[in-house]
Amino acid sequence: MEINLNRGMPSVPPNLPVLLMMLGAGSIVFGMLLIWNEWLLRWIVAGVFLLIGALLLLTGLRAKRMLG
Repeated sequence: MEINLNRGMPSVPPNLPVLLMMLGAGSIVFGMLLIWNEWLLRWIVAGVFLLIGALLLLTGLRAKRMLG
């Protein structure tokens, strides 16, 4: 009788390490950019809040339309 202990575990995709290294390098470059340009952080935070506000506004409008 053969017992396969790896039956329920998904295998790691072969390109996952390259993807993780690219994301890590991009994060390092982005962090260095934020160190050199402090104003960039202000624009990014403002953009995130504008995006969240727009999504909440659109969700509220859609809910209002659904309720009649």
